[in-house]
Amino acid sequence: MNLPPPPDRWTIELANAERVNAIASFGFTERQARFLTNVLLHSGVFVERQYCSFAGIVHGQKSTDFIKTLVERRFATPIATGKLHRGRMFHVHYKPLWAAVGESDNRFRKPAAPGRMIERVMLLDAVLGEPACTWLGPARDKRRHFIRHL
Repeated sequence: MNLPPPPDRWTIELANAERVNAIASFGFTERQARFLTNVLLHSGVFVERQYCSFAGIVHGQKSTDFIKTLVERRFATPIATGKLHRGRMFHVHYKPLWAAVGESDNRFRKPAAPGRMIERVMLLDAVLGEPACTWLGPARDKRRHFIRHL
C-alpha cells in the first residue's frame, strides 16, 4: 500500500519567519533581523537611509549603533560612494549570516562593481517601498512558490 506524500506546509511567510529568527540569533533585534533578511535576500547591500525608513526612525543613535555593530563584528563592509559626507553603502558579506537564510553561496555575498551595487540598492528600495507585497528572492523560493500554487 502506498501512502500519499506528506503535505507540503511550506509558505514564503513561514520561510521568511524562520530566516528572521535565524538572523535574530546573532544578537539582532526583531526589527534589525527583518531588515537584514530583506537585504540578504534581495541585494546584499544597503544604505543607512533604507534602514531608517524601514524601521520608521530618523538618522540617529539607533541607526548608527546598528551599522556600527555590523561593521565592528565584520558582518558588513562600508563602501564609500564618492566625496566625503556623501553617504556610504554597506555590503553584508559574513558567510554565517548568509547560511542562516539558506543562501551561503549567493552571488550578492561577493564584491561587485560600484554600479552593480547601486542597482542593488535601488532594487532594495523597491522591495522596502512595498511592504504589503510578498517578494520572492532566491530562485529556490520562486520555484517552490510556483510549484505549490500552479
